[in-house]
Amino acid sequence: MIKEQKVGVLAIVERNGKFLFVKRGSKNRFEPGKWGFVGEAVEYSESLMDALKRGLKEEVNLALMKAELINAYSFVFISQYKDKERHAIVLAYLCKVKGKVRINQELEDYAWSDLKEAKKLDLISSNRIIIRDLEKWLSCRRR
Repeated sequence: MIKEQKVGVLAIVERNGKFLFVKRGSKNRFEPGKWGFVGEAVEYSESLMDALKRGLKEEVNLALMKAELINAYSFVFISQYKDKERHAIVLAYLCKVKGKVRINQELEDYAWSDLKEAKKLDLISSNRIIIRDLEKWLSCRRR
């Protein structure tokens, strides 16, 4: 089995109390057909903010206006073909964006949902942990 390590950014896009979730395409190597936040791998020598901007533009046609770091994570995923194991270091950002969502060909669908509703989606495994942490973070922020 091939083992790799990647650094990624996750855009937790919030608009009017709802969060943007996207459904991965069936050809995605890791957790195909599952729902989650917009994510993007950081390319060689690319800044985290540039990767976040690029991911939002390429995946959902949105422009980043503001980003606030929520947390950093370390997850291990195994591909659907059992041929690759990925250790992902993920930095999750709460994002304010502008524009109208238009998903790319790698995604199947998108939805705006509150966090309670989102838990009913067939989520990417790591996103369940991120949602739990986000709920705590938002609760502390409101105090």
